[in-house]
Amino acid sequence: MPPASPSADDMLILALAWAAWCAVHSLLLERRLRAGLERLLRLSPPKYRLAYSVFSLASIFPVLKYSIYLGAIFPVWWPGFWVGLQALVWAAALGLLMWASYDFSNGGFDLVGMKAAFDPKPEVHRLITNGAYAHMRHPMHVAAFLVVWFRGLHGWPDVVISLILTAYIALGTWHEEVRLRHQFGDEYRAYARRVGLVPLFKSRG
Repeated sequence: MPPASPSADDMLILALAWAAWCAVHSLLLERRLRAGLERLLRLSPPKYRLAYSVFSLASIFPVLKYSIYLGAIFPVWWPGFWVGLQALVWAAALGLLMWASYDFSNGGFDLVGMKAAFDPKPEVHRLITNGAYAHMRHPMHVAAFLVVWFRGLHGWPDVVISLILTAYIALGTWHEEVRLRHQFGDEYRAYARRVGLVPLFKSRG
């Protein structure tokens, strides 16, 4: 049975659990650490990405279980007629995610690593600037942000989770910007001058 009202200790444990998962999830993608782990574990980059995806799914399970114990996560839907608006936003987020995933794969990227891990041919990446990426630089992150906030927020545990995930998405976006500038150089900087992080918001690149 979940507690009627989570204590301060409950909230602290919840925040630390989500922050720790987000931190480890991001740290394992840090370029130098990732290269070291690939050498240590004798994994190719695609196989490392697949192992990373499996680890991420397995490690989030206890965090989700504790969140649910505190009354968070479920039910995900808004009450009454507001569920219609929520459904529209979720449909838009899902459509954006599928659109971006299609463009992502056409750019030679394997998001999870499933295909590339068992394909002997080396991956060839190109900068994606069409499709969803013609309108925003990080459409998958935008879709994730919409889902994080357009879900049932039934108390402080849900709010804390959404705040931490928002910070995680923001840091992930910053990490992606650094990585893409390193990988594509001036080509990415020119793209960043044309297309904003999110729609209607352009940076200087």
